[in-house]
Amino acid sequence: MNDNNLPPNSYAPPPIPTGFQLRGALKESHGHAIYAVAWSPHAHVHTTESRANDDCQKHILSYFATCAGPYATIYEVVTMTDKSNAGIEKCLRSQPPSVRQVYRDVDDDEYFYACAFGGRGIGAPVGYSPLGVVENEHGITDDSEEESDALKTKILCFGSAKDRSSNDQHDGETTQCTKRHSQKPTTTNNKCYPFLLPFSPTQNGPPLLCLGGTRGIIKVIDTVRRSLFLTLSGHGDDITDLQFCPTNEWLLLSASKDESIRLWNVQRGTNVAVFTGHDGHRRQVLSVAWHFSGLKFASAGMDNVIKLWNVGDGNDTEWPGAVQITIEESNSVMPNDYAKNGSRTGGQANSVHHKTAKFTPVVQQTPYFSTNKVHTDYVDCIQFIGDLVLSKSVHNKVVLWKPLLDKDDNTLSSANHNNVFENAESSQRIPSSILFLREFSLSHCENWFVRFHSPPPFHRVLALGNNKGEVKIWEIGGAKGCHPDQKYYCNLTTSGIGASGNNGNGGSTVRMVKFSPHGSCLVAVCDDSSIWMWES
Repeated sequence: MNDNNLPPNSYAPPPIPTGFQLRGALKESHGHAIYAVAWSPHAHVHTTESRANDDCQKHILSYFATCAGPYATIYEVVTMTDKSNAGIEKCLRSQPPSVRQVYRDVDDDEYFYACAFGGRGIGAPVGYSPLGVVENEHGITDDSEEESDALKTKILCFGSAKDRSSNDQHDGETTQCTKRHSQKPTTTNNKCYPFLLPFSPTQNGPPLLCLGGTRGIIKVIDTVRRSLFLTLSGHGDDITDLQFCPTNEWLLLSASKDESIRLWNVQRGTNVAVFTGHDGHRRQVLSVAWHFSGLKFASAGMDNVIKLWNVGDGNDTEWPGAVQITIEESNSVMPNDYAKNGSRTGGQANSVHHKTAKFTPVVQQTPYFSTNKVHTDYVDCIQFIGDLVLSKSVHNKVVLWKPLLDKDDNTLSSANHNNVFENAESSQRIPSSILFLREFSLSHCENWFVRFHSPPPFHRVLALGNNKGEVKIWEIGGAKGCHPDQKYYCNLTTSGIGASGNNGNGGSTVRMVKFSPHGSCLVAVCDDSSIWMWES
């Protein structure tokens, strides 16, 4: 692979892992299929020093979340490193994942299909701070009488007050958590939460957890306050994917069954742009993926089409930079209640000019690239590999390819390249030609909504599960990865914790795999509610 297609970095890429060891396997008790897993991009570090030999030991605390049915669970992974007085740091093995927090939506008909970490919560590691300040009928009080460890495995409910009151009749221990930790994040009894606003200066902690599912509403959870932070409404059907921008932690993309992609400014709770219309997807959108620059993204869906959209430069000459301009304008949006009651928040609303009128998102109908030449069936997962694209359908393969824009299309078409799939209509105004590069094949992966992952920024390996409970790992580039039909070099299995799949072979369908931000841990989630973690 050409190094020019990789994002610029000042350090050398890590070696390709030659093997993986199982570090933990567990099964969630709710019985729902787990469709998504997401790692927090930030880790918390504890450092301890030994006076005897001047050694320094660090505990790196990483977090990932899963979602299934109305539940979302956050796990903690502890990795220990030793640093001797010679200055040499050695990484020890990671401990098995442990449950840190569990959330349940009070709407039992909700089913979460996507989760993502982004934005910022209150300034403390997940689950390690007091509960902070919450507001009740007596005003603002400090609710910190319980230790965080006592709450870390309780199920915390979130939803409307009406839903909570009906739910309290059926749940025992959960009822207490509902009353204490499910406060509405904006107002209660017409009183304002000053510090609960996303753009508060206290929002400098760990990322927020975003969830999306059958209700078409994105629910944002603050894992430090252990409560629903805000909701983002706009989609008219199921939400199938959530992805935060790699260069702006507050920008969130959401894909939906309503044939649209929406861009959100989570910091302001604002829908910035909607990507749909005449040249958009004609069926359910299943996957979205950001380019490492944060200036464009890819989308794929049930219409067998892959589309590339601009965010930073505009999609046409008639309205250049419309999305970027709207993003900048959204940063001045402020909730009306907060603006009206600025005096109760120290006058912050009066010190800076903010817009309080209804904010209208920009609608983009035309991508800068669109093709159906890669797959002939549902495209359920997509990811940028530098400027190249990895995509998967239900035909037991993942394809690495390059989109050919106008200048590339003309050059290679005139050369009559064998791997170029040309436009069916020369007059088509949206480029659609591709250059096929490589194919990664595996068996028993005919199910749709099974998602792969290649860890950024170097994308040296690719992992994907199948419906036999196996996880295959390939090397994408390098001397051993140049064959057009690349074979996997590592095969991991998920079986042995009492989980029996529906495929007659003891393993359940692996719905999603995800590498940790540092690339050393791999998590897989399955239809039988099981979670598996390996370390390289």
